[in-house]
Order: sequence, then C-alpha cells, then structure tokens
Amino acid sequence: MKRFVYLLIMVLPLLVGAVPVSARGIDPVADSIAVVQMQQRMAEIRKYRPTVALVLSGGGAKGAAHIGVIRYMESLGIPVDMVLGTSMGGLIGGLYSLGYTTDQMDTLVRNLDWDWAFSDELSRKYISYTDAKYKEKYMLSIPFFYEKDYYKMKMADEFRFDPVHRHDVLHIGADNEKGSEMLKKNLLGSLPSGFIYGQNVSNLISSLTIGYQDSTDFKEFPIPFTCIAADMVSGKAKIWHSGKMNDAMRSTMSIPGIFAPVRVDGMVLVDGGLRDNYPTALARSMGADIIIGVDLSQHRRTYMEVNNLGDIIGQGIDMLGRDAFEENVNIPDVKIKPDLKEFNMMSFNPVSIDTIMIRGYEAALAQDSLLRIVAEKTAGKYYPKKKKPASAMAGDSLVIANVDIKGVLPREKELLKERLDLKYGQKISREDLDHIVAQIYGTQAYDFVTYELSGKGEPFDLILNCKKGPIHQFGLGVRADTEEIVSVLINLGLNAHKLHGHCYDFTAKISANPYVQFKWSYDVPKVPTLNALASVRWTDLNMLDFGSNRLSFSYLASRQEFFMSNITWKHMDMKAGLRNEIIRVRNVKSSQFIGDYDFSQLNNDFVSVFAEADTYTFDDGYFPTRGIDAGLSYSWTFAGFPNAIDNFHTLRADGKFVIPLGNVFAFIPSFDFRLLFGHDIPVAYFNAMGGALPSRFVDQQMPFIGVNHISAMKNILTIFRTDYRFKLAKNHYVTGILNYARDCDTFRDYTNGLGYFGAGLEYAFDTIFGPLKADIHWSNLTNKVGFYISAGYNF
Repeated sequence: MKRFVYLLIMVLPLLVGAVPVSARGIDPVADSIAVVQMQQRMAEIRKYRPTVALVLSGGGAKGAAHIGVIRYMESLGIPVDMVLGTSMGGLIGGLYSLGYTTDQMDTLVRNLDWDWAFSDELSRKYISYTDAKYKEKYMLSIPFFYEKDYYKMKMADEFRFDPVHRHDVLHIGADNEKGSEMLKKNLLGSLPSGFIYGQNVSNLISSLTIGYQDSTDFKEFPIPFTCIAADMVSGKAKIWHSGKMNDAMRSTMSIPGIFAPVRVDGMVLVDGGLRDNYPTALARSMGADIIIGVDLSQHRRTYMEVNNLGDIIGQGIDMLGRDAFEENVNIPDVKIKPDLKEFNMMSFNPVSIDTIMIRGYEAALAQDSLLRIVAEKTAGKYYPKKKKPASAMAGDSLVIANVDIKGVLPREKELLKERLDLKYGQKISREDLDHIVAQIYGTQAYDFVTYELSGKGEPFDLILNCKKGPIHQFGLGVRADTEEIVSVLINLGLNAHKLHGHCYDFTAKISANPYVQFKWSYDVPKVPTLNALASVRWTDLNMLDFGSNRLSFSYLASRQEFFMSNITWKHMDMKAGLRNEIIRVRNVKSSQFIGDYDFSQLNNDFVSVFAEADTYTFDDGYFPTRGIDAGLSYSWTFAGFPNAIDNFHTLRADGKFVIPLGNVFAFIPSFDFRLLFGHDIPVAYFNAMGGALPSRFVDQQMPFIGVNHISAMKNILTIFRTDYRFKLAKNHYVTGILNYARDCDTFRDYTNGLGYFGAGLEYAFDTIFGPLKADIHWSNLTNKVGFYISAGYNF
C-alpha cells in the first residue's frame, strides 16, 4: 500500500502535465487519469491504424451543421475513436457517441419544437384556473423565500462543498445570532438564476439517453466522449469524462442568464464555451493521431452586427473563451468551417436548421481531399467492438421498478407518491413521463421537475428530481387606458406555492377606482380548499365623465365570503359558499331610465349563497388560437340588514370560443348573459354594460364594444358578440368586432324593440409588458363614434 502511495506521489506531476493548459479543469488529478486511460485505449487501436478524434465546437443553432459534417464522414467510412464537444457540439457529439445515426439526429433537430425545448413551458391543461388568470394580470411576478425546513435541508447539502461555511449547517435555527443574515441569504438565494430552468431540455435529454443515465465512465460509450462545461465557483473548466451523462449534456449548453446553471458536487456549471469552446488540444493529449475539427466560431463582429440577444450572447461567450480558442484553432489536421455568417446561436427556425445542416455537409465536402486521405489510412481497417446504443423513448413503453422522488421534504414525497400512484412493474411511455412531470410542476411548488431512468435495462428505476421553489410571491401589474388613465395592481401571496397548508393573499388596486382584498385559504389533500375573503371596493364614476358616460354614481362595497374551492368535475373548476355584502350607493344619475330596481335599498347589508363553475382552455389569454373560456354562476340573495328585502336570484353565463381558420385568421364568437329574478331588486345589483373589461367598475359589468364606461340596463340582459381576428404579422393583429345586446324586465318583453348594436375595429400589438390596443367604435346606444386606447394586462 505504501509503495502504491509513493508511486502515485511520484507520477502525479506527470499526470497533471498530461492535460493541456487550455483544458486544465477543476479536478486535474481525475482529468489526468482519464487522459492516460484514453491514451492507453488509443494505443491499442494504433496497432492497426491511426486514431481519429472528432471535435465539435459550440455555436447554438449553428451546431446543426455538425450533423451534415458527420454524414459526409460516414459516407467515406471514416471511423471515429473519440468525440469531444462543447455546448451544442457537446449535445450533438453526445448523441453521436451514444450510437445515434445521422438520420436519427437529422429527424430529431428538424422535428423538435425548439421554442418548447428552450423553455419551461407547461401545457395549459396542467395549470389551475387560478394560476392561469394570475399570469394574465401581472406584468411582473417574483417568487421569493424558501420554506424553512426545505431551506435547512438545502443549506445542509450545499455547505458540504463550502470549506468556509460547512459548519454553519449546525447553526441555522431561528434563534441563531446570524439569523438575519440567513434570512437575507434565503431571500436572495430564492431569486431566479436564469431566464429559464431548462426543465424541458433536461427531460428531452433523459428521453434520448435510456440505458446510459447512471454515473459511468464516458469511454465506455459506443464511442468515447468528452465535453466541457465551465464552473462559476472556481472559474475553471469542468472536463466531463465520467459521471452522469444527463448532467454533462445539460451543463455544457447552459448559456448563462438564459438557462439556470447545473449545480452538482459543489460546482455551478454553465456553458463550456466560456472556458474551451474548441477542445482540440485535449483531443491531442488523449492520444488522437488525426483530429477532425468543426469550427463554428463567428468572425469578429462589427458595431453594426451586434444587435439582438443571439448576437450579444454569442459575442460574450466568444470573448470569454477567445484565448483558449486561439490556442486550439490550428491544432486539427482537418479543419472544417461551415459558412454560417448570416446565422446566430438562436437561429432555430426550421428553414435555418435545414440550411445549416446542408452548409455543414458542404463544408465537409470542401475538405474532401484531406478527408479521403484520412479514409485511406483508417477506413475498414479496425473498428473496436461497440456497446449497445442508447435507446430513445418514443412510442415504446418501458417497465419501471422502484420510484424515488428527490429534492423534496419527506411529507411531500409521500404526498406526491400517493398522487402519482405508480406501481412496481408498471409500463410507462414518454407521454406518461411527461404527464407525471407536468402534474408535479403544475402545482407551482417547484422550480423544475426532471426525470431519470436508472439502469442498463428493464425494469428501470424512475427517479424524479425536484427543485423546490420559493413559497411566497410578489406580483405587479400596470395598465394605462383612456378610462382610468393609470392603474397599478399589487399582490403579495404568502405560502402561495406550498402544496398544502395555510395561504394568505393580499391584493390592492391603485387607481381612480381602488380596491383592496385579503384572502385566506387552507388546502388539505383530497378535500376541497377552504377559503375566507374580505374586500373593500370604491367606485366613483363622477370622476370619469368624459362626455360619453351614461351612468354616474359613487359606490362603496365591502364583501366577505366563506367558500370551498378546488372542486373539480371533468374540466370545470368550481366553488361554492356564503357571501355578505355591505353596499353604500351615492349620487345615482343616469341619462336613461334604469330598469325595475328598488332605489330604497341604497345602503344595506345583503347575504347570499353562491356557486360558480369555470372552464378555461385557451392557449393564450389575449390572443388565443384555440380553446374555450366559459363560466356559469348562480347566487340566491335571501336576507338584508337592517332593511329587509325580497329574496332574489342572479344567474350569469358566459362563453368565448376560438375557431381558427388557417394560421392567420380566427373566428371568435362569444356570449354573456345576466338574469335577475325577483321583485324589487336593490339597485346596487343592476345589470351594467359597456367598456372593454368585465367587472371594471362594478362586479356585474359586461363588456360591450361601442359604449365606453358603463350603461345601466334592465333585469334581463343578453349580449352576443363575434370577433374576426386577422394576424398581420408576428405580434400584430387587426380585429373587426360586432356585438348585439337585448335587455328587458321580463322575458315576455324580450323581443320588443330593436336592441342595441355596436361595432368596432381594433389594432393590437402583443408585447412582453402586455398588449397595446387601440380601437374606434360606434353603437346605436350612444349614436356616437368613440375610441379606446390601452396598454398593459387586463385587471
């Protein structure tokens, strides 16, 4: 044993020296051992022919060119003894090393929805009605602060890799004198580390690497593989020659600021292009006699060429890794450089991908003479026995054995296992796995959820990796329009992203017509959620009389509700409960006769029971291309204090349906009904119609093109509307709108008169801050041409 230790000490400097300076990584001893082992493997092959390494540089979407290069090399029969890559080169190279053919890779990159892959997008059916509506109100939504028990578990794990603070794990209780510092770290540490977490691309990689997801030595792949990532802690390269292939492929392409970094074994790993985007020197040190290098680097961009996000990111990565690149660029024996000057790292559209692959093939063809020399020396002479290629999880189902959920607290693990109901020996498909991930991610309790299938063959162990997200949430919405001028919506949700337990939600609207609302909810698995709500709302239409308002009043409403929610039936979200409303109405004036309402009930307390049901399947809240948005509500108001009332019933139904006609046109019919049944209904519950937004000035307000603000209508009100939306260009829309309304006090009078017509023409531009809209309209209710302009999300 002593002789072995002595020998190791003696040869250690030589081992470290085996790795080129440009590629020296965070673990020089392990890297050097891997280099020596690869040299030994190459020495065995060299007995029969020269060894060949294929080195693929990074370049984002331009990495599709690697497939074209490999296709031409295969046509010449050139063997590849090792593959090295960085970023997109690491992704393509990784697939090639696992046994994927060029046809398989070609099909993958052509058919893949890259917008989906480079996002954390979740299908709408997994998002609750409440969460979907929340996202459509707030321009800015920031989750913050980890749950105490999870944060302690997280810090205990992370401190293992911190030599300075590793003992602090013993002192992170609330009574610690460093408590305020821990709170600060909790808050700051819970903020996002990237624009997206990369959940979809991680799970895509998992679906393509079946059979090679355990920690292993990469030289045991069908073709030995190495890729490069950059460690943000040490500032050095992470040379992936062993470990988990999924972590390697995900980290080598983790563009800083776009993707969240991969955190593993005390490292914070990002795109390898920051340290070594073209690891040809490493290939030479590993024993490659012939290096075929594919260089996707861009020329030095001029002032006029650095414009969009892709240009800036690509230039930044190129700048940080330029020294290593300049050391490595002249090392390859065959240099292949596709002509891709009109593309950048974000050119993932289908036409660009197709062109880039063709350019890769053409660039290899341009080096035909050199490649044929390589083929003459190597083709058909010796091929090491290859292992079974990785499986792609497409239509086939796989048998699973055990199921483990990592990154969650023990009580949450049991709850999730019970919800998923997975059994030993069960067959699952790719679609099933996507469904499992979406179920967990859709709870909004986790930053990301990824899966692994551990094992060499069936049955596989299914491992679900969850990163717990912050539990609190802050939301900010801003809107400007010609009715309220400027409005601000502020929300604070405490425990908003907990799987169960108490949640406290505060919402305030700051505008000419403000309101505040507090909501408490208590969620228990398998039973409906209990809720209590209190709100105060002030509306003063006298302040907003711009000459077209047909109704003015001052209105103070205080509401208290106790209800059950999270009641689901088929695709409906339902709630039911008890409501109390204290209403104070002042200065009611109207330019037309208001329906059969009781004006003696201007100040009273009203008690009712209510039930509501909603379904919402739009793929986009503002410019949907498919889906429906429909609701049904009923309330029975049965008591008044201090003034007694005759009980009455309120029934409301609405629906909106998107019928796409091609890629640019959509026909969108909708309806909105509100029916009041009873005698002497208090005027506070009058039917209201007008404006662009529902419930803007009073809860019962129904939008109507052609009338700004609101107009009081009779007890029975029905509105029918059709939108004819045309997509002019990306994010630009023009919509023609027609609507028709009828109102009456009793159904026998419903057909009397012509009703009310309205028409308008709207232009809209979809921005990340919410839609910008402008319309011009007319109706026979006002007999005037009007306009409406707005900017921001609806609330």
